[in-house]
Amino acid sequence: MHANNLLDSEQKPDVVVKEKMESGPLMIPIEKVRANPGQPRKIFKEKELEELSQSIKENGIIQPIIVRKIENGFELIAGERRLRAAKKAGIEYVPAIVRNATDRERNIIALLENIQRADLNCVEEALAYYQLMNDFQLTQEEVSKRLGKDRSGISNYLRILKLPRNVIEFLQKDQLSFGHGKILAGVEDREEVVRLANKAIVEQWSVRMLEEQSKMKRVSKDANQDEPAQQNLAKYDSIKNTIEQKSGLQIKIKVNKSGAGHIGLVFSNEAELNDIYNFFTSKK
Repeated sequence: MHANNLLDSEQKPDVVVKEKMESGPLMIPIEKVRANPGQPRKIFKEKELEELSQSIKENGIIQPIIVRKIENGFELIAGERRLRAAKKAGIEYVPAIVRNATDRERNIIALLENIQRADLNCVEEALAYYQLMNDFQLTQEEVSKRLGKDRSGISNYLRILKLPRNVIEFLQKDQLSFGHGKILAGVEDREEVVRLANKAIVEQWSVRMLEEQSKMKRVSKDANQDEPAQQNLAKYDSIKNTIEQKSGLQIKIKVNKSGAGHIGLVFSNEAELNDIYNFFTSKK
């Protein structure tokens, strides 16, 4: 068989895979595609697969899957939902882009594709960012560039993973939104976080209402401060939130009665410390 033909002798005469990889979509036999053993997404909703399968029957596969060449076939890199739905639809050949990818690159691409899906809840998205950083030693800046997402936004997602477990479950079940999670992540007292989260669910607080309630609690806690300190509390909160939004860093502001104080940078692990270092050393 000619070296350019990567399919076996049972292939259709007009189906040829060129040696030049990544030159555009190719039609390859679906039975030659092996699942990605590093697929980060483990659960596929049957109803959604059925709907996608019906769409493929009617319209074909619009977006090619991504594969890499292996012995006797191909290994899937990205597009498992499309592949599963195509099998359900009885499709024999699928459009695919063939890439030369290492195991590491394969797993990163699969993870990036899952992040870009619209149906991830905020906790799933946060865990995906964490996995990219923890498993593949990427910094927040590198994740930001790969995804085309704002670095501070990624930082906000990562912060919700530090919330109490039951509050994270509220977010997973969509009982609280990502906006609620961001506000709660800025509350230092974990018992207060749980109290506010439960109240927000029971009383159906908007994100703005939760923010107001969290500030009211802090004012009450600091009632023994002198009047100027209480008046400046909202201003300090605003400064803190602005710095965190712009930088993607988590900070603490401490101010004494005379108006002097300090700003502290908060990190939970070495990766976050490296992000702080990279943030300042990369500035020109």
